[in-house]
Formats: sequence, structure tokens, C-alpha cells
Amino acid sequence: MKISTKILLGFGILIALVWVIGIFSITSFSYSGALFSRMDNETIPNMTAVGELGQKVTETHVRLMEFLLSGKISARDNVTGLIRTQENLAQDHLERLERETTTSAEKKTLAQDLLEKIKLFSSSVVEAMDMKTRGLPDEDLLSAEEKTVRPIFDTMMDLLARQNEIYKSELSVMRKDVKASQSRGQLIIVIIAIAAMLVGIFLSFLARKRISQPIMHLTQAAEDISKGEISTPVKKETSDEIGDLAEAFERMRVSLKVMIEEEESK
Repeated sequence: MKISTKILLGFGILIALVWVIGIFSITSFSYSGALFSRMDNETIPNMTAVGELGQKVTETHVRLMEFLLSGKISARDNVTGLIRTQENLAQDHLERLERETTTSAEKKTLAQDLLEKIKLFSSSVVEAMDMKTRGLPDEDLLSAEEKTVRPIFDTMMDLLARQNEIYKSELSVMRKDVKASQSRGQLIIVIIAIAAMLVGIFLSFLARKRISQPIMHLTQAAEDISKGEISTPVKKETSDEIGDLAEAFERMRVSLKVMIEEEESK
């Protein structure tokens, strides 16, 4: 094998290892980036929407109780505005889930149930406020609220809690996947880097054995020949250009020896 081929082969192996490190790094970081993107664009916004929706539902119930006890028009207006807001939030949340390609059927079903319950809750709230407007006694109003509004409210809060737990679990799994991906990528990079270092050491040892030592031997042979020591044959240690040079040295040594012997025989 030619020396140039050996050198190119050695550099080729090192370059290949560097490329492997780069590919594994890109793959690992791409996967982590995809998970981070999903967290930023899907999971965290959905958790935020569920939390905001739960806040609005709770506030609607509190404002309803305030109106039932006080009868203030401003309290009724607050409840009306909150009803509209929570319905819009629930609708937006469902539409967002339907647009997402990674959303499970369970989350969509929960979101649909939640939207239906919110609409039913809104209707029961409006009915309770109408009863207050008609002048029903507080005892009847509180009894009606406990029988119609409160059960729907409790059901909605359970649905919101279930959705929140799903998103928390999903976020926890994503974080574990990101950490695992990063750890796996770092481990692979370290292993390949160590392999590259070992290959480099091996190539250095091989270069010393296959190139440096034969050249040193040829140098010593040239010095011996220059001093007239032509009895020791020059050995061919490799089959590359250095081996060819060793053969040339040996032919030169033999020629010199023949010439000297012919001169001595005259």
C-alpha cells in the first residue's frame, strides 16, 4: 500500500469519526429541540389555557353568588361577561387541540365534554340570575343554585383537574425525554471521541512502525554505505515507496560491492 494511501486512509477514518460525532450531535439536539418546540407550542399553552379557564369558571361562580345575595346590576354584568369569556376560552382550547397533530383522542374528548358542560353551566347561571331578577326568596335561590349550578360547577372542575393532570404528566415525560436524549447524546459523543483518540494513537503507532522506523533504518544503511560498510544487506521492510527505496539501496550496495571486488581482483 502506498504511503499516500495510508495517510489518506488514516485521515479518512478520523474524518468519518468526526462526522459520526456530528451526526449523533445533530440528531440528539434535533430531537431535544422538537420536544422543546412541542412544549412551547402545545403543552405549556394548553396548560395555561386550562388554568385560565378554571380561574374564570371559579370567578363566575363567585360572582353569581355575589349577585344572588346582593342583586346588584354590576354583579350581573360581571357574570355575563365572565360567561362569554369562559365559553370563548373553552372553544379556543378545543379548536387548538383539533389543530394539533399530536393531540390524543382522550384530550379532545375531555375538551369537548368541558365545552358542553360550560355551556350548560352558563345556562344554569343565567337561569339562576333570572330567578333573582324575578324576586324569588334567597332560600329558593340558594336551593336552586345548589341543585342546578353547583353540580355542573363541580363536574367542570373535575374535568379541568383531569386535563391539568394529563398536561402535567405529558410535560414531565417530555422533560425526562429531553434529559435522556441529552445524556445519551453526551455519552455517545464521549464514546466516539475516545474511539477517535484511540484510533489516532493507533495510527500514530502504525505510522511510526511502518514509516518512521524503515526510514531510520534506511538512513542508517546510507550512513554505513557512505563509510564503506557494504557487507550488510539492506532489508526491505515494507511494500510501499520506502520498500522500493530499500530495494534501490540494496542494488546500489550490491553494485558497489561488485565494483570494489573487481577493483581488488585486478
